[in-house]
Amino acid sequence: MNKKKALEELSKYHQEYCNSGFIFHNEFISDFQVPIKEVQGHETELFQLLVKQLTFVKELGCNVFSADSNEILKYGSCRLYYSLHLQSKNFNIRIIMTFYENIPIFLAAFYERAGKKHTDYSVQKDPVINRFNELFKEDII
Repeated sequence: MNKKKALEELSKYHQEYCNSGFIFHNEFISDFQVPIKEVQGHETELFQLLVKQLTFVKELGCNVFSADSNEILKYGSCRLYYSLHLQSKNFNIRIIMTFYENIPIFLAAFYERAGKKHTDYSVQKDPVINRFNELFKEDII
């Protein structure tokens, strides 16, 4: 799949899930475009895993951490943030999201590098919290 087709596919899923009540921060979409470039040739697999995770979010809600290798992030706030894992032998991508009144809100996506030092989510903490606050202040949520 070429880059243009992959971005069209991302746009299609974005619109479909927005229509289902999911909220995506604008920067999330920009973030997700970076891993798409790095998984060239494996985009179909990436989108299959993305749809699988979005289905988990829809079906499990705040219990999405119980599926696959998803987890709750400890950001020390009263809000729970979740890390969703899109992993295969060809890529390793993390999505950070939260819920507001049971509405799934997608805030960040990044290509996760191997090794403990590279999987530290603390660098994502401030941007993720800021993005949530932006959506709240703009009355998007």
